[in-house]
This record gives sequence, C-alpha cells and structure tokens, in this order.
Amino acid sequence: MSVYMREDLTRNEKIQHARRILNENKHSLDAWAILIQDAQDKKIAESREFYESLVTQFPTCGKFWKIYVESEIKGRNYEKVEKLFQRCLIKVLNIDLWKCYLNYVRDTKGISPSFREKMAQAYDFALEKIGMDVYAYTIWNDYVTFLKSVDAAGSYAENQKIAAVRKVYHKGIMIPMISVEILWKDYCAYEMGINPALGKSMIEGRSRDFLNVKRVTKELETLTRAVDKNNPCVSPVSPQSTDEVKQLAAWRKLIAWERSNPLKTEDIVLVTRRVILAYEQCLLCLGYHADLWYEACAYLEQTSRTFSERGDAHLTKRFLDEASALYERAIQTYMRSNMLIYFAYADFEEHRLNIDKARSIYNRLLDVNEANLKDPTLAYIQAMRFERRTDGIKSARTIFKRAREDSRVNHQIYVAAALMEYYCTKDNNIAFNIFNLGLKKYGQNVDYILAYIDYMTHLNEDHNARVLFERVLSVDNLIAKQSQLPLWNEFLKFESQVGDLLSIKKVEKRRLAIYSDLNELEFRETLLLIDRYKFLNLLPCSNDELKLLGYKDTVMRNSSSASVTSPVVNGTAVLEQAARDRRTNLPRPDIKHLMPFRPTRNPLPGSHPTPGGVFPLPDTALYLVKVLPPPRNFEGPFVIIDELMDRMTRTAIPDTFEPVRISVQGEVIRDLDTNNNQSSRKTEHPDSDDEDHPSNMNGRGALNLYQQRQQKRVKLTTSAVNAD
Repeated sequence: MSVYMREDLTRNEKIQHARRILNENKHSLDAWAILIQDAQDKKIAESREFYESLVTQFPTCGKFWKIYVESEIKGRNYEKVEKLFQRCLIKVLNIDLWKCYLNYVRDTKGISPSFREKMAQAYDFALEKIGMDVYAYTIWNDYVTFLKSVDAAGSYAENQKIAAVRKVYHKGIMIPMISVEILWKDYCAYEMGINPALGKSMIEGRSRDFLNVKRVTKELETLTRAVDKNNPCVSPVSPQSTDEVKQLAAWRKLIAWERSNPLKTEDIVLVTRRVILAYEQCLLCLGYHADLWYEACAYLEQTSRTFSERGDAHLTKRFLDEASALYERAIQTYMRSNMLIYFAYADFEEHRLNIDKARSIYNRLLDVNEANLKDPTLAYIQAMRFERRTDGIKSARTIFKRAREDSRVNHQIYVAAALMEYYCTKDNNIAFNIFNLGLKKYGQNVDYILAYIDYMTHLNEDHNARVLFERVLSVDNLIAKQSQLPLWNEFLKFESQVGDLLSIKKVEKRRLAIYSDLNELEFRETLLLIDRYKFLNLLPCSNDELKLLGYKDTVMRNSSSASVTSPVVNGTAVLEQAARDRRTNLPRPDIKHLMPFRPTRNPLPGSHPTPGGVFPLPDTALYLVKVLPPPRNFEGPFVIIDELMDRMTRTAIPDTFEPVRISVQGEVIRDLDTNNNQSSRKTEHPDSDDEDHPSNMNGRGALNLYQQRQQKRVKLTTSAVNAD
C-alpha cells in the first residue's frame, strides 16, 4: 500500500498540514504523531487504512503495531487482531507488543475450556522469543502467578504444579533483567514455604549463580538506559543527526558487551541467543544500516562453524537456517535495493551449495519490480561471475546478453565480459570483439576507452593500440577537448614505454596544441616535459621545485568523468597551500565535550535557546524527558504563573496571628487556640488530671503532647508553692 495520503478537506488545518508534510517527507515523525492521535479518536473502520499505511512505512516499530492492535481490540475485531499478531509478532521483538499479546490471550480466551493450556502455551512462546529482554520481569512474574493459581487435585497433580512453578523460577532467576531481585525473593519464599530443609539447600546451590546474574544486570541496566527501543526506523540522512549517532553508538556498545559473554557461561547457544536478540532489537530501530544486518548474519554463520567443528550437525543447520532467514528478512524490508546484502546472501547460499536459491537471489536483484535498481551494472557483473563459477562460461554469456538488452546498464559490463573471456577462455578474439562492440556504443566515453587501451597495452599489441589512440583522438570523434586530456596523457605514457624519441615528441606537440586551445599552460611548457620523464611516483624534480613550478600530478591523471582542473596553479594558490600545510601542525582545541548545536525555528520549553537554534539537554535530563508522558496527556489545571505571582505580591500578610476554630455540626475538628482548648477541658473535667481521661486525647491532642506535659509541670509547681 502506498504511503501517499489523500488531501482531506474536511479535516482541521492541523491535520491537513501534517498530511502535506508527509506527502513531501514520509519520514516526518511529528506529522505521523498528529495523524496517529487523530486516528485513535476515530472508529477503527475509518482509521484502518491509515494504520495500514503506518505499519507499511514502519514495519518494525512495535509501538505503532501495538496502537493498531489496540484499536482493533477496542472495536472487538478479534479475528483481525489475530491476523495482525501473525504479521508482526515474530518479526517485531518489542516487549510492549508481546505484553499486549499476552493480555489479549488472557482477556479473550478466559471462557474457553482449554484456557489454561492456551495461556501456558502463550507464556512459553513469549518467554522463548523475548524472555531474555531486560524488561521481561512482568512476563515471568505473571507466568509464575498463573501457574500458582491453577487448581491441583491430588498429590500427583500438586507435585506437577510445584515442578512447573519451580522450572519457571529456575529459568527466570538466571536471566539478567530489571527487578530480578524481586523474582529471586519470591523464589526463596516459595521454596521455604514448600519444604524449608530442601528449599534451603536449593537456594544455597543457586545463590552463587544469582549473584553473577545480579552483577550482570547492573551493567545491562546501565547500557540499556542509553538506547530507545521504541524509536521508529527512519531513513538516515547525510550528515547523520546527533540523536541517531548516539543511538547507533549505544546499540553497538550494547552488542559488543553481549558478544563478550558477560555471564561467563560455557553455553554457546545461550550466548548466541542473547547476541542475536540484541541485534534484532537494534535492527528494529536502525534497519537501514546494512553493516548491522551483515554482522548479525556473519555472527550466526560463525557460530554454525563452531558447532560444525564439534560435529553437531543439528545446531549447525539450525544457525545456518537462522542466518538465511535473517538475510531474507533484510532484503524484504529495508535492504530491498541494497546490492551488498544481496551479494552476501547469494554467496552465503552458494557456500551452502544451494545454487538454485542463489540464482534466484540474483534474479530478484535484477528484476525491475523487485529491487528497482537505477544502475544494475554491478549486479549483472556479479551474476556473470556467479554463473561462470557454478555453471560455466556459457551461462555467463547468457547473463551478458541479458545485460545488453537492459537500458539501465553502463559500459562496465562490456569491460567485465571481455576480461572474463580473456582470463577464462584465453581467447583474445572474443575479448576484442566485445570491446569493439562496446566501442560502438560508448565511443565517446573516456573511461571505457582507457579500459580498452589498458587491455590492449598489456597484450603488447603496439600497432593496434596506436590505431585505437588515433581513432578515438581523431577530429571525427566528438569527444570534448577538456575530456581528451587523460587520453593524451595515456598516449604519451604509451609512447614513452614502447616508442622512439621522435614519436614521443610528436605526441607531446599534439598534446601541447590541446592545452594551448584550452588556455591552460600560460606559456609554461616545462610542466608537460615532466610527464615525459616520470615513472610511477618518481618525478624528475623535488616536491619544493614542483610546487614552485606549479605542477600538480594528481590533476594530470584525473578521470574524464569529472571536470579536469588545470595542472597549472598560480603563486597565490601555492602560498595558500603552504599556509594550509602549516595550519595542520598547529595545536587545536579539544571539541569532543562541546555540546552540539541544533538549528531550529521554534525551540521547545526547557531547552537552551540561542539565536538560530538550541543546545540539547544533558544526557540525564534528556533521559528524564523521554520517559515522561507527552505534554498532550496533561489536561489541566493550568496555572498562570504571572497572575499567581502578581496576587502573591499584592496579598497583605497580617502582623498578628489570630487562632482559628473550625467545627462541623458543633463538633470540634481543629482548634489552634491552645488556651481555649485547655480551658474547655477544665470546664468539662474540673477535678481530674489529663492522664486520667484519655478520651480527651483525640487525634489532634496526641500531637500536642509536649504542651500538655508543660502545663502539667506548671500545675504541679503551683500546687507545691501553695502547700508551702
């Protein structure tokens, strides 16, 4: 489904503006957020098309899938809910999405006779896929609570129940996750409640492993705090934004930590599962980074080789299949047009001797409707090499024929096919025929001509090489003079190697005429003399002398595809270059700890605004802002700060304090006048002490215990004075 959204004139101005933004930039998260909020206020029948476009644009964002699923649940479309879970649950390992799935099973399957079995299967399925997530404590705890609530009739059933609960506890307390200490305390209490003697021994046997898990959990919590697992995957821009660079660095740090085996376990399967979970959750947010896809697949392939060396064929095949599935998922989502992943995937299958599958991968890459490459030349070249390796040179020629019929290919396909014929069949005639065939189509392409000349000079075909030079540099050939310069340089190099002095001077004279027509030498023919005597990186003058002459060798060997700069530089350019060289040796300030400046038109409240932009918040404050609810969730009351401060400044504060007596229906609730309170007590009980009547000690009197004791001390002192 297309991400393009229709203009809806019945919407308010804000919604219309968001849709216009998405029509221009489909990765604008702010515009998507406005439309999501609007869709949540509608019925699912009206917003289902929008949700489909949302999950089509962001197929790995668990937050958006969860919003879509919850809208369907709200509309009681349970059949559509289950289809949505089938589409996203396995591929999107988002903890919130999986919690939503478990809540759905619990709420909708409760009346089913087989509810307990289905619920237990759902918990087992969830823990197998995402039970190692750092925020998976809720799932483990809910599963334990569910198992404890199951009624068990008879001793055998009770033992089965205890064994099931204990099994879940034993798995859960060995997984580093937030709040694992609470799960450990619950486990200890559970074991001591069943059999204290046996429970104590079991707790002591697992306490050492738990301490290791507790240590790893603290490290994992620190690393996880820097990553945002709910970030939608957007196409990276150049240069990358500061947030994306930080997220990529944080994910790489987390993955490297997982690959270092922090649990110090010898279970390779466990380590691999944890590493791949980190990779997959990373790819949910950074799916446009091809290196992450390849690293994950290469790690699985490396693990399979480890088990292959141990002779475990089952685990070897299992991890190879997982790598193949991950490659397949890559080219179906964000790597649909990435040739690097296609080539790696095809080589992977070719190494497994799945030749037909590898061939189908190349065909999918070359298909216009599948990968939609703008320039499939390299794909055709790699496909030719694949066919030559697996099926011989005839199959490679078939690919070359198919490439010639494709209007998108460039001249490199002819060079690759000719060199393949030369190196594989040792037939110069076929290679020459291919080069001549390409010359008819690319006779004005200097890069192709240089490749043809390079091939001919390596064959010691001096006569044919001169004929080719004269053919392409003739007046009849419509190559621009500026683009002819690399050809003349190559012609001079060729004559310097195989020709005599007379032929060298003839080429130099003709080349000088081209430079004169372009007005690039300014009567400094000495610069062209340097090219006669140079060899590789050896030059007849020192670097200082070359700078003084204004010679620039890198420009002389420029590709014809780019505009060729004059090899002559004036004295001002030489001085500027010398100044730049001196500046590179000067000390520079350390800018690693400077806050990056972000240009923005409307700075957000709480930022550090400056003219033209803002400086981002510190990392700790930024994390706090991200975990807080969005501003739209706060519906009031809104305090007008200026009016509040104005009222406070105009309020007159009295100099004396008058006690306030508050009563409801004649009963004293609060009395701040201590003297009146005490006199009322004396009126009610004139002949008794305070301690003799505790009923007088109400809630407020208990707070004035110090005052009561002071009054009692004064009363006793007065009585003693009167007795004297």
